[in-house]
Amino acid sequence: MHESALTQNLLEIALKHSGAGRIINVNLTIGEFSDEREEAIRFYWDDFSKGTLAEQAQLHFRMVSAEMKCLECESIFHPEEEAGFCPHCQSHRLKLLSGDDVKLESIDVE
Repeated sequence: MHESALTQNLLEIALKHSGAGRIINVNLTIGEFSDEREEAIRFYWDDFSKGTLAEQAQLHFRMVSAEMKCLECESIFHPEEEAGFCPHCQSHRLKLLSGDDVKLESIDVE
């Protein structure tokens, strides 16, 4: 049910920035390593947005690649699906910089 709280938060942010206009499009980015699923976010959005300026807004998702940093050689790279090591020095000491979250990128208001 993590998507429930996430979607409620995304809706609150969108409504806060709508300037009291009707929201017609919501543009979201979803990281390739994110546990959240588009279908669940859409489901909760439809439920939570009823009676608000975001009711019937279209959700648009854009997948973004993950980015990692090697803690040994400090290289920044996009990890391969099965790789758990730095492609430059082969270290397994890695830090995920981005790609495990969902972000509200923009909204279109009329």
